[in-house]
Amino acid sequence: MNSLESQFRKDMKRLVLPSILQMLIGNSFSLINTLMVGSLGDTAVAVMAAAGQISFILSMILSAIFGITAFITQFYGKNDFANVKKAFGLMLISSVALTLVVFTLVSLFKAPILSLFIKDEAVVAYGVQYLSVIVFVFLINSIKDVYGNALGSIGQIKLTLVVGILAMVLNIVLDYILIYGKLGFPSYGIVGAAWATLVASMISALILLGYVYGKKYFFNVSWREIFSFNLPFVRKVYGTTLPLMFHEGMWSIGNMLYAVAFGHIGVAALATYQLANTFNGYFMMGIFGFAYAAKVMIGQKLSQDDPSEAIDYARKFTRIALYSSIVVSVGIVLLNPYAGYLFPNLSGEVQSAFRHVMIIQATVMVMFFLNNLWIVGMFRAGGDNLYTMNLILVTTWLIALPLVFAGAYLFHWPVEWVYLMFTLEEVSKACIGYFRYRSNKWARNLVHNL
Repeated sequence: MNSLESQFRKDMKRLVLPSILQMLIGNSFSLINTLMVGSLGDTAVAVMAAAGQISFILSMILSAIFGITAFITQFYGKNDFANVKKAFGLMLISSVALTLVVFTLVSLFKAPILSLFIKDEAVVAYGVQYLSVIVFVFLINSIKDVYGNALGSIGQIKLTLVVGILAMVLNIVLDYILIYGKLGFPSYGIVGAAWATLVASMISALILLGYVYGKKYFFNVSWREIFSFNLPFVRKVYGTTLPLMFHEGMWSIGNMLYAVAFGHIGVAALATYQLANTFNGYFMMGIFGFAYAAKVMIGQKLSQDDPSEAIDYARKFTRIALYSSIVVSVGIVLLNPYAGYLFPNLSGEVQSAFRHVMIIQATVMVMFFLNNLWIVGMFRAGGDNLYTMNLILVTTWLIALPLVFAGAYLFHWPVEWVYLMFTLEEVSKACIGYFRYRSNKWARNLVHNL
C-alpha cells in the first residue's frame, strides 16, 4: 500500500465515524420529535412539517454561509491562521445578521406563512403556538452552528459530538415531560416539543461556547478578531459563496413549495412527506459522513499547487458512495414492512403511503448518495458554487417542481406518484452532475492569492 493510499484511509477513518455519529445525533432530534408528536395524530405531524419548512429554508441559506468553511479548510491547510480567523469572523457576523432578518419576518407573519401549507384555521392557530417558541431556536443556532461548522471544517469534531449527545439526551427527557405532562408538568402537546428543543439548544450552545473560551479551544477568537476582515477579503470570499447562498436559497424555497404541493393534497399527504424527509435523513447518514470527510480532505489537498491528489481522493469517495448506497437501499427494502409499527397512532392512509414512499426512496438512493457527495464533498471544497447554483435552477425549478405541482394540482395523483415526481430532482441532478465530476473543473485552489 503506497503512502497516499495509507494516508487516505487514515484520514477517512478519523473523520467519517465522528461525522456519522454527529449526523445521527442531529437527525435524532427530528426523529424523536416526530415519533413523540406522531402519537398526537396526523394533524400534529402536519403542523410540525409546515413549521419545519421555515427552519429548513433558514438552515439551507445558513449552510451556504457556512460554505465559507471551504476557505477556512484551505487556509488551515496552509497554516494561515490569521486568515482562518478572518473567515470565521465573517461567517459568524453573516449568520447572525441573516437569522435576525428571518426571526423578525417569521415573528410578524407566523399565521400567513403557515397558511401556505395548511388551510384549516384551527390547525394554523395550533401551529402558531409551536412556531412562536421554535423561532427563538433560530437565534441560538445561528451562533452555535457557526462554531460547530468551523470546528468540523478543520477536522475537530469531538467537542460538537459530545455536546450533541448531551443535547439529544436532554431533548428526549424534556420531550417526554412536556409533551405528555410528566413529573407534575401540564401536557403541552406539540408546543412542549418546541420548548424541549429550545431548552436543549440553549444549554448545548452554552456548553459549546463555554468550553471553546474557557479552555481556549480552537476558534476562541476575540471580538477584535471576529471583525478583523476587510473589504477586499469580503469581496473575495463572498464572490465565491454568494452563488452558493443563491443555490441554497432557491433549493430550500423549492423544497418549501414541494411541501405546499403535498399540503394541497391533504393533511395525510403532508404528514407522509414529513415522515419521508425525516427517515431520508437517517438513510443518508452514512454518505453525510463521507461527504464531510471528502470536503475536509479534498479541500486541504486543493490548497496545494497540484490538484491531482484531490482528484484521486474524489474518485475513491465516489466508489464508496456507490457501494454504500446499494447497501442502504437493500436495508430500506428489508425494513419497509415494519415501518408502520413506529407510528401506531397515525392513520392507515399515512402508514400505507409511507411504506410505498420508502420503496421509491430505495430505488433512487444511489442518486441521493452521489449528489450529496459530489455537491457537498467535492464541488464546495473547490468553491464550484456557480455551477451548483445553475444545477439547482435546472433540476429543481425546471424539472421536478413543475412535475410535482402538475401531479398535485392538475392530475390529482396520489401522494406516492407525486413523491416519485419529487425524486426526479435527484435523478436529473446526478445525471447532469456526473459530467461536472468527471471534468475536474471543480478542483480549484481558493486561497492561492489571499
